[in-house]
Amino acid sequence: MPHIWIEYSGNLALDTRALMRTVQAAAVGDGSLFPLAGARTRALRVDDCLIVDGHPDNAFVHVVLRIGHGRNDAQKAALGERVFQALTTVLAPQMAARPLGISMQIEEADPVLNYKLNNYRDYLAARAAQTSAALAAPPRSVVGAALNTRQALAALGSAVDAPPYKAAPKAPVLYIKPANTYAQDGDVITLPADITEVQVGATLGVVFARRATRLSESEALDVVAGYRVVADLSVPHASYFRPALKQQCRDGFCPIGRDLAPASAIANPDALDIEVWVDGVVAQRASTADLVRPVARLIADVTQFMSFEAGDMLLVGTPHDAPRLRAGQRYDIRIAQVGTLGNALAAATV
Repeated sequence: MPHIWIEYSGNLALDTRALMRTVQAAAVGDGSLFPLAGARTRALRVDDCLIVDGHPDNAFVHVVLRIGHGRNDAQKAALGERVFQALTTVLAPQMAARPLGISMQIEEADPVLNYKLNNYRDYLAARAAQTSAALAAPPRSVVGAALNTRQALAALGSAVDAPPYKAAPKAPVLYIKPANTYAQDGDVITLPADITEVQVGATLGVVFARRATRLSESEALDVVAGYRVVADLSVPHASYFRPALKQQCRDGFCPIGRDLAPASAIANPDALDIEVWVDGVVAQRASTADLVRPVARLIADVTQFMSFEAGDMLLVGTPHDAPRLRAGQRYDIRIAQVGTLGNALAAATV
C-alpha cells in the first residue's frame, strides 16, 4: 500500500486538507501507478526543525512518496514530475510571499512482513451504488439561489439600501423548488389558468454525489456528482427578499435536463456559456462567470447551515432579465459542456 507523507514547518499556515487532496490526486492520476483506495496521505507539522541555511522566517514543505516495487524508471519519473508540478503550483502563493523550500522524494518499499486489512473497495463500491440509485431517482430537494449574478444584483440599484434590509444581502438568498415543480426535458408545461406569462431562468444545477454538510470552499467540489441544465420557471415578480412561493412553486415550474454531465468532465463550472432560445431564436446569452458566489463558494456558504444528500440539487442562479414566454411558445436552453433542455408551453384547458 502506498503512503504519502507531507512534512511542513510549523511557521507555515497551510490548508492541509486541500494540500493533501492536491498531492494525492496528482500521485494517483489515472490509477495506473496505484489505486486511489489504497493511498494514505498524511500531513505532519514539524515544530522542532533546523534549516541549515536558515533564518527564522525560512519554511519548508517536504513530500515523501513511498511506493511498492514493480514500476519502471519512466513510470517513477512521470509520477515524480506530475506530483512535484502540482505541489509547486499549489504552493506558489506561499513561495511568492516568503522564503520557502519545496522538496520531494520517491522511495520504494521493500517490506519483509506486510499485514493489512481494509474495506476501502467495498465501501467505495457501496457508496457508488448508493449514489447511482440516488441520481436515477428524482431529487429529494432542489434549492435555488436568487440574486447570485452581478447583473441581477446591480439591477436592484438603490433598492437594496432601502428598509427593511438597508444593504445588499451578505448571505445567499435561497428558495425551494418542491417536488410538484419537477418536469423533464420535452414535457409540455401547462401554465396555470391565472398566469399569462412566465420567466424562463436558465440555470446550472449542481447535483451532489453524497452528503454535503459544513464544507469549506476548497473541498466543496469534491462532493459534486455532476451538473444538469435546469429551467427555473417563475411568474414575474418583484420580491426577492421574501419567499415567492406562489410565483416559483407552480406545478411543472422546474424542468430538469435528463443528462448528467460528470463533474470530472467540467474543468471549470464558473466559466460555462448559457444560451436561451425562444421559438428558434436566441433570446439570451449569459455565463456562469457572472456569478456573485462561484459554485464552490456557494456550496460552502449554503452547507454551513443546511445539508444536502446524494441526488439533491443546488441551482446556482439565473441570469438577469430572463426571457418571458406565453402559452404556445417554446424555449430551449443550452449550457456549454453540460447539455440541453427544451419545453413547450401550453395554456390550461377549461
